[in-house]
Amino acid sequence: MSTNSTALPPEPQLPESDADILSRCAIGDRTAWGVLVHRYKDLVYSTALRTGLDTADAEDVFQEVFLELHRSAARIRNPNALPRWLLVATRRLCYKTAVRRRRMLPDISEDLVDPSRLPEEEVIAAQSRVSVEEGLRQLDARCARLLGILFFSQEPPSYDEISETLGLARGSIGPIRIRCLDRLRKVIGDR
Repeated sequence: MSTNSTALPPEPQLPESDADILSRCAIGDRTAWGVLVHRYKDLVYSTALRTGLDTADAEDVFQEVFLELHRSAARIRNPNALPRWLLVATRRLCYKTAVRRRRMLPDISEDLVDPSRLPEEEVIAAQSRVSVEEGLRQLDARCARLLGILFFSQEPPSYDEISETLGLARGSIGPIRIRCLDRLRKVIGDR
């Protein structure tokens, strides 16, 4: 009887759901807390910056939002709505920070702190971004880095800059991008 020495690759680890992570956070699991902060750090920080806060105030809001989440983890009734909870908490704290600093920020008014006024498109966009970020973590390093540069840079670099940064031939960037996007769609669709 011959044995095949070629081992199958391990099954890919699917990201835990927000509900699973929150329940682990509620019982004091520090690893789960790290996963949760890592998953939503960009959402919270970018939301604070988009409201017009400067970097220092956005960092303060970031810390306050996650401190409040830590205090509230066991009481969150709908873990699937966590991105909405984070957006509302961030916007409320941005408003309070602006009032404390006695600054008027053009994008913040009292109606922005009312969760019923949070546009559904914004919540969907936040959930989609989290899904894409989780998908990128499941891709190989080259694809994750290329897609990150192309789609998450504030000012997308030219193909010449990407070529130099990643060591890719300029003419190969488009075809590689297409293959990487196909892989990302598959990863996101498999969840």
